[in-house]
Amino acid sequence: MPQLLWLPPRRHLGALVEQVPALRRVLSKATRLPDAAAGVNSLLATAFPDMAATFATAALTRRIDAPEDHDGRWLRVDPCHLRVEIAGVRMLACAGMQLAEDELSAFETALRPLFDDAGWRFQASHPDRWYAQPDARHPAVGGDAPERVLGAYIDDALPPGDGGRVTRRWLNELQMALHEHPLNSARRARGLLEINSLWLHGDGVAPAPWSTRVTAVMSRDPLALGCADLAGLPTLRDIADAPTSAVYDARDDDPAILHAVSQLLERFISIDAALESGERFVWRPWHRLRFWRNDPT
Repeated sequence: MPQLLWLPPRRHLGALVEQVPALRRVLSKATRLPDAAAGVNSLLATAFPDMAATFATAALTRRIDAPEDHDGRWLRVDPCHLRVEIAGVRMLACAGMQLAEDELSAFETALRPLFDDAGWRFQASHPDRWYAQPDARHPAVGGDAPERVLGAYIDDALPPGDGGRVTRRWLNELQMALHEHPLNSARRARGLLEINSLWLHGDGVAPAPWSTRVTAVMSRDPLALGCADLAGLPTLRDIADAPTSAVYDARDDDPAILHAVSQLLERFISIDAALESGERFVWRPWHRLRFWRNDPT
């Protein structure tokens, strides 16, 4: 079985090639396949072919952030910064908000009464990933994944009907609770973006375990790791432990992963490469004889 290499979107590929020079050679000589759909879900499907087009991402990342407390329904309520404009409300940031540990606890304490009133559990488990647990009978709530919303107006990312109305109501209440909060005043004084809302997404329960075409995963992405955990796959720490077929997720510039990818590309083995932007390549050992191929980047 080929090894599976996940790569960032094409617009970010140049930066990765600078860190992993062998990638230029491999992609220049590999066979280009028809493009797949862009996005994380399409990328995950290369390793987990039976996964549904949409699934409860919150319940999967919860398996990584709280391994002893992930059963049931979960909703991601991630800290974000929204900006009100004439044409609508735009998401400027979600994740990477530079939250210190004491801020994390303070925001959790400040917002907990809002969730308590609704009868929902609430936990700021990680600086980038916060969780709520709605009642199992509560209608579905939340919008698109934040990576699809970032930089855009949020109205297009909200569901129609009752789900959209409930989500908007929550967004309004959260924004009122956070407006001019002393925690945000302190962030503003430090030159940091205010956390003026939470973005609701990924609602649901984890799916049944699905099949996989690989036997291990090397990644820092909590969603990829959650999918691996659901499928019962181990996570790799070093390429020396690599089985016959594994996922190497090079979308994050983690030094250990990039070192493993560099070693992988020097081996006489087959590789299937998938970019998050949808491009697909297959590399086979005999492709190194294609001396006439040019750099595709």
